[in-house]
Amino acid sequence: MSNLPSPDSSSSPKNRNVLGLLGRLLLIAVILLAALEIGARLLSGPQSNPGLHRLTQDYGRLLSHGPDWIRFIPDKELSYALRPHFSLDTRDGSGQTRHNAAGFRGPGEFGPKSDNTLRILCFGGSTTYGVGVGDDRHTYPAQLETVLSGPAREAGWDTVEVFNLGVGGYTSREILGTMKRTIPELDPDMVLIQNAINDVIPRFYPDFAADYHHFRTPFTELRTDSWRQIAYRSHLWLTIAQRAGWVKPLSLQSQTQRPMPGVDEALTQLDQNPTSAFTDNLRAMIDLAREADAAVWLLTQPYFDSPQFAAPDEASRRLESGYRKGLLQHTTAVEALALELSVGLIPLHDDMPRQAALFTDPIHMSARGNMVKAELIGGRIVPSLPKSDR
Repeated sequence: MSNLPSPDSSSSPKNRNVLGLLGRLLLIAVILLAALEIGARLLSGPQSNPGLHRLTQDYGRLLSHGPDWIRFIPDKELSYALRPHFSLDTRDGSGQTRHNAAGFRGPGEFGPKSDNTLRILCFGGSTTYGVGVGDDRHTYPAQLETVLSGPAREAGWDTVEVFNLGVGGYTSREILGTMKRTIPELDPDMVLIQNAINDVIPRFYPDFAADYHHFRTPFTELRTDSWRQIAYRSHLWLTIAQRAGWVKPLSLQSQTQRPMPGVDEALTQLDQNPTSAFTDNLRAMIDLAREADAAVWLLTQPYFDSPQFAAPDEASRRLESGYRKGLLQHTTAVEALALELSVGLIPLHDDMPRQAALFTDPIHMSARGNMVKAELIGGRIVPSLPKSDR
């Protein structure tokens, strides 16, 4: 009896029926998931759901290029900073965006200042960094260096260096932090500061705090480990994850700011929250630059209120009116502070021509716009260029 083969339980009619049922259920589940994925892809088109379309496009690029595709990195003190050695070519190959080893825009490294060199540092947000232009040569600091090269030689300098220390999205708090890190090392002769509209945003939020922690969130490095490689390719998963709050759009605002309040609350908060934090930070920047014996120029910010850049819906247009109102308040504060502390003022809100070819949106400028901006700045500061003491 012991040599007789034992019956194969898996081949019994009952077990075969169970396995067949499981197989059919699995097939149905696969078909259902495939159908849902196809539906999610259809519903994430640029026309049907622009927000979800941008999300899927961004996470697709993240998978293709890795985290180095994101131009920002976490920073413990400032929430985020520019990624050192970041590199991006324009689509037609005609231009390049480069970050140097210090993590600022431009191909040149920040070394010790050579003898008889006039060094100018430009601080600000995206309008200094150069959002709107794909080539480093077209930012206003790069073009200002060209504008000033002749006048600097006439003033006895062998070389003029204009460094771009702008970082998109930075408020006056982060700009002040950047200045504390860089001014002692870079030893500037002149400092240009342009910032106003980014400081409007914290004033839209409740529970206002002078250090802006009430609206700022820490930036975290995005990861692409094994399971994310699969999940980020699925439009269905991204749709569910976005609704559940597991993923956020890869825009700088989504990654570094708390969700914006509703329009009514934002406009109410703007009226209640003061401009004093902005002014105090500017005052500290001026003091810091003067301690380094650097001349200071404050730049106001033009706003191109044009129908071609108008928001598509009433709520967005109302919020834009808040931006304009806050910007005007900050511009007035910049003018008053320049007068009080006897520093240079470059009123770009008055000087900058409002021409469509010069702007890519109400705030950011095209390559031509940055050139005009550099010429206007040069026209203001050239009469006051320090003379070389060589």
